Amino acid sequence: MLTHHRRARIRLLQALDAGLFGGAWCLAYWLRAKFPLWNLSPLEPFPGYLALAPLVMFLGPALLAGRNFYARPRLGSRLAVINAIVRACLFTVIGVILCLFLLRSQLARSVVIMTGLFASVLVYVRAEITRWIEETRMAQDQLRRRVLWVGVPAETARWRDRLAAYERDRLQSVADYDPRGAAAAGFVALLHQHAVNVVIINLAGLAAAEVQPVLAACEREGVETLVRAGIFHSPVFRPEIDHLAGEPVISYRAQAASAGQLLAKRVTDYLGAAVLLVLLLPLYGLIAAAIKLTSPGPVIFRQRRCGLNGRPFAMLKFRSMVSDAEQRKAEVAARNEMKGPVFKVQDDPRVTPVGRFLRRHGLDELPQLWNVLRGEMSLVGPRPLPVEEVHRFEDDAHRRRLSVLPGLTCLWQVSGRNEIDDFAEWVRLDLEYIDHWSLWLDCKILLATVPAVLLGRGGR
Repeated sequence: MLTHHRRARIRLLQALDAGLFGGAWCLAYWLRAKFPLWNLSPLEPFPGYLALAPLVMFLGPALLAGRNFYARPRLGSRLAVINAIVRACLFTVIGVILCLFLLRSQLARSVVIMTGLFASVLVYVRAEITRWIEETRMAQDQLRRRVLWVGVPAETARWRDRLAAYERDRLQSVADYDPRGAAAAGFVALLHQHAVNVVIINLAGLAAAEVQPVLAACEREGVETLVRAGIFHSPVFRPEIDHLAGEPVISYRAQAASAGQLLAKRVTDYLGAAVLLVLLLPLYGLIAAAIKLTSPGPVIFRQRRCGLNGRPFAMLKFRSMVSDAEQRKAEVAARNEMKGPVFKVQDDPRVTPVGRFLRRHGLDELPQLWNVLRGEMSLVGPRPLPVEEVHRFEDDAHRRRLSVLPGLTCLWQVSGRNEIDDFAEWVRLDLEYIDHWSLWLDCKILLATVPAVLLGRGGR
């Protein structure tokens, strides 16, 4: 309920500010054209500036949102508001000027600078008007919801104490109702007495039969109702409402990404892998020839690794060790330098000279682009571990790194790779990636992978 209203408010304010940035852009052009200063050169025709208006209208509110300008329940101190607005407008000016430079456009930079100044004033005035409106008695009466709390008194009080300041501002608690052993008529009387417009039900400690009359009364009278399941709460497991067999169910997911974002990630994986496979074909040939000419055995090494949710798949690599490396693993087992279930050895005698170069620069991983095309891996994600190493996990919480597709590169890869000798730290980086995933984070990791691979940082 409150989240929906808050999102609607944010969208409205962003739309208003986008209009103000657009208006500032037009005003700046008009003033510059009408009252030329310092004998500046004449302006280009207005349509050229109008074509750039959408960029200005997007950048301004986006940069304000990036500074949590809209997410604040109420506007903070005026100094903080001015600071956020000035910074956002400054970066908008810089962004537009940079865009003009890249496009080699001759549009007047003075118009861009004046736009930043005018937009700062207009957005601040809008913020002050918004503050004044929201603090009026009429707005408070309209915005605050009269709430009837339903549940076990102790559970309701405990939950209500955790309300955020924004929620307290928007909710007016008018009564509590304990449905255990109470007649439905008492609940209906409270609805009428207090003109309740929201009923919040806490299911903790209640039976379904005790809640059903309350829900029926709310449905009959058209009163908005919120239901707290009260069965599980976690900062990691994110609940969503879904439907199964025609009924609403609570879906808990370990990743906050929407279906659209995940689809965009998969499309990026397939396109990126396909393009890279084509572009790197000559390099594939050179690596294959080098492996074949310097050591006996197959060019491609296949190993069972754990994929999504632990499902095994055959991961492909260019062979970097002697052909009987798996059989000789016991010879170097005592030299394992990783803390935890994983196995890493510096100066492994089983690695061939060509393989050492491939490993240092991550070239042995290139065949995994085929795993990406097969849907078994992603371009970015936690590195897949051998099945036997996953079976040796001492902490089941480490298996959460298996909740997403494994990847060619990850935070561990760009943070030092084998220089990180503690598996717990490796897992921490993987979980940080999962909990804060975004397409932009994937882009940053991919960009950071290039210098890490070229310079061979942490590779061995």
